[in-house]
Amino acid sequence: MFTVTERAAQELYRFLQSEGKADHALRVVAQAGGCSCCGPAYGLFLEKEMTPGDVVVQAGQIKIFLDQMSSELLSEAKLDFMDGPEQGFFIDNPKAQPQGDCGCTH
Repeated sequence: MFTVTERAAQELYRFLQSEGKADHALRVVAQAGGCSCCGPAYGLFLEKEMTPGDVVVQAGQIKIFLDQMSSELLSEAKLDFMDGPEQGFFIDNPKAQPQGDCGCTH
């Protein structure tokens, strides 16, 4: 199941409050990459309403929406937050680790 660290939930809640969007959720979208070395590509969006078939993850005071395909690709992943020069949210997904040398140019 997709999880959210406490730190990421707190930072996301803070962000939603500062933007005046406390009633929104974060939609996480994952799309499978073209080869075994690329892994999924991710998108993060703010949305007010879920769509039919969404998986909803509650993390503290925030909600995360995942469509069915994204839920499968992110089943072992977690959303986290990193401080420092490259501050921001990131997805740690063990299923997205490179699998050998595929020979592509990525």
